[in-house]
Amino acid sequence: MSTLLRFVVPGFLLIISVTTSYCQLSETDTYPRLSIPESQAYAGAYIDFGEHEDSVTLQAIQNFDKMAGKKQAMVGFSSDWGLQNFPWQQLKIIDDYGAVPVIYWSPFDRPLGAPRAQNRFHLKKILAGEWDAYIEMWAGEAKKFGKPMLVAWGLEMNGQWFPWSGSFYGADNPVPGKGPARYQGPEIFKQTYRYVVDRARQAGADNILWIFHANNTSDPNEN
Repeated sequence: MSTLLRFVVPGFLLIISVTTSYCQLSETDTYPRLSIPESQAYAGAYIDFGEHEDSVTLQAIQNFDKMAGKKQAMVGFSSDWGLQNFPWQQLKIIDDYGAVPVIYWSPFDRPLGAPRAQNRFHLKKILAGEWDAYIEMWAGEAKKFGKPMLVAWGLEMNGQWFPWSGSFYGADNPVPGKGPARYQGPEIFKQTYRYVVDRARQAGADNILWIFHANNTSDPNEN
């Protein structure tokens, strides 16, 4: 699998051109690859897994299947940086069920608080290398998983409800220089996103398929 589109409606995650049923491993592949179906779409779900969105249970997935009348190709859950661990338990449940995990790997501290109050995972601290060891540990464990997994880092960055939002990092203050207009908030987020992805790839986690997950509207929504 190399391409996806993500649409969110309450309680559902719809992913286009993704399948869990057809994995291919060629002589040159390190990990199985998810093939792209010739037609139709494959549906997955972002199920209610509790307050922190990480209390994954087989019962919850099966209950959702019964309600939806369909087995899920993908199952999403959260993995917050504040836990400083790798979500092996959740991955095993989803893998044993037969779906591909979609992980929202968010630089949230614990306990969760107001966005402006969370400075432990400040984007400039990440860029300064203060969390390299954690990123490399997490990526190393993902590599050990050895199967395709989708990871969204820093989701919905174009809103004002998460501490990694560009709104808290200079917002629309211009970046000096020539060329197309650039702004501090979006630029520092882009730099951090690329930094995290690059560190994970350097750790050999080639089985991670990265999602760039923006909200469907921006807040503030300025044209």
